[in-house]
Amino acid sequence: MPDSHLVPRYEADKGHVRFADDVVFHVRSGAIGTADGPCTCAQDEPIFHPAGYREAVPQLQLSLTDACNMGCTYCSFRDRVHADGKPVRMPMPVVRQAVDFFRREVVDDQTRYSRVDFGLAGETMLVRHLHEQVQETVIAGLEGSPVATVWSGPNVTNGTLSMDADLADQLGPPQDISLDGPREVHDRVRFYTNDRGGTYDDVRPVLDRVLARHPDMGVSSVLTAYCTDFASIFSHLYDDVGARNIYMKPVNASHDKDYALNRTTLPAFEEGYLGLVEHILDHDAAGILGRLMALSTEDYFMRFFYRVKDQTVQVYRCGAGKSGAYVDTNGRLYACAHFIGKSGWDIGHVSTGFNEERRREFADMTVDDRPGCRDCYARYACGGGCHYQAVLANGDISRPDEVKCDLIRFLVRLALRLLTYLDRHHPEVLAALPAPFGIDPALAEAPAQAAYRPVGALVAGSGAAPVRLGTPGRVRGGLPPEWDHPALLRVDDGQLTVDLGGPPPHDGELRAGVAALRLWLVRYDDMTLGDLTVRTPQNDGMLLRVTAAGAAWREASQERFRRVPHPPAVWRPAPEVEVAPDGERVRVRVDIAALAGAGALGLNLFLDLSSGGHAALAVREPFVGLSPGVSGSLRLTGPDADRDQSLLPLSRWAGLQPNVC
Repeated sequence: MPDSHLVPRYEADKGHVRFADDVVFHVRSGAIGTADGPCTCAQDEPIFHPAGYREAVPQLQLSLTDACNMGCTYCSFRDRVHADGKPVRMPMPVVRQAVDFFRREVVDDQTRYSRVDFGLAGETMLVRHLHEQVQETVIAGLEGSPVATVWSGPNVTNGTLSMDADLADQLGPPQDISLDGPREVHDRVRFYTNDRGGTYDDVRPVLDRVLARHPDMGVSSVLTAYCTDFASIFSHLYDDVGARNIYMKPVNASHDKDYALNRTTLPAFEEGYLGLVEHILDHDAAGILGRLMALSTEDYFMRFFYRVKDQTVQVYRCGAGKSGAYVDTNGRLYACAHFIGKSGWDIGHVSTGFNEERRREFADMTVDDRPGCRDCYARYACGGGCHYQAVLANGDISRPDEVKCDLIRFLVRLALRLLTYLDRHHPEVLAALPAPFGIDPALAEAPAQAAYRPVGALVAGSGAAPVRLGTPGRVRGGLPPEWDHPALLRVDDGQLTVDLGGPPPHDGELRAGVAALRLWLVRYDDMTLGDLTVRTPQNDGMLLRVTAAGAAWREASQERFRRVPHPPAVWRPAPEVEVAPDGERVRVRVDIAALAGAGALGLNLFLDLSSGGHAALAVREPFVGLSPGVSGSLRLTGPDADRDQSLLPLSRWAGLQPNVC
């Protein structure tokens, strides 16, 4: 392990990690304490005894083509193009069989959402002429299913087939473009077939154009032993390219490859990650926050950071073999996307269904049952290691790759120390990072289909009770503003009024330091616990945005079948919404009578800050309840009123598991 003041010497066993400066990590509870404090691991929780694996959005992945115009050094699919006699392109009858199988075997009566991805093994843009036909097949196949919303389309591209401006403009979130770093790093491993050279100079203009329209477009990088200066790779993506949704991950490869993570290259990978974190911390608070926010929560290092921060319990590594369906061009089923087309590793066929015996091998491996995992202190942050990498290293899924395990243990320690550093030196940064919502602890064992009701509420109160939105703890994605921006809410005759205080605005602002006010109104009569990870202001309910230029409603999609990439937001002017600014406040009045009379109504109020990030009325829950018929001045009650920490984080709820690749 690299010697660093950031990660001091340590001792560890299956229950604790004890650092030389008396910081102690309690593995089972997830708490971080001191050497003289009590152990917090005794409480038994249902999260450690899952009844089964279930995702909020199970997926079908159709490998529409194995063909690719690139010959990347580390590509594992290149050698599988003609394996087992399968065709290069998936025939449409196989597409239909796969969708029918997904509907029959994967989607059940409790499935509210699903996604269909158009390939990973090859470059899906080579068969973009088939995409519309596949979309129609998905609609026809899932029309009679219980699924309320289906997202479908290509999710990953190398970008080289979208150099035409019109084609580049068809790309956007939640898609992802690969760029492995600066030109010399990228072109060493990502190049065209037939010795046609590197691809950086073709991909970069496409990415620049897409990022100009979609700053949150995903940019992914594969990390190899050829360049373990991960700080320079990140800096290129963040500072030079301007990416703000970055996902970096070590290469999956057998240990004999010179670019692989193996026993020889492990120290360099550890040094690379340590250097990345030290690079991020070598900035002021705003610079640290901006860089941490630019790394996806699924980035290989940041996933461990967020898991230790949020006291997450990963009893499974991912959904491999337990959820979804991954189909090669011949109709064979695989445990996950990485296995697609790998000879001998299919777990069924779309025409005959899953081989349940082979599938059970994956389902039975929780970290508490697996010999190589159950005594590891990183087990609940890890979940057991990648099954595909285990096969590359050991030839079977029962034993994780021990070298990868060593890297993961290092990254968990590094994550713990980053968390400790932020808590001591930049608590305002730590408070501004994403955090899971909480639920009533009584719902700890509730299934995903259980009804969700917020604990917090806006109730009628005597006198004005302002909520100071700009205070630490209410700000996400940015630092607390100079002013606390008190907000007063009241309802009279079905009219909701929001009075927002603060100094007069500068040019283009709503108030000083506030670019916009957003009001989210959502009916939650039918909302379940499983919906909490899916339904957001961006895709559900009514979202009002108020700026100095006026008010507008976001037109939420009512379509059941939604294309990937997501279409740009459409905002409809709202002249009926009264916006009355004066020297001391801005007043927004909205008619909510029709909504309030229709049943349970949830509300959240956001301030988009000019300096970045947003402040919110509710941060511990997605929204607070607004009772029908409430009248007069409103007072906030519940966890977001008294900063109550008693809610159970969704990260420790047993009802759903996240599938992170």
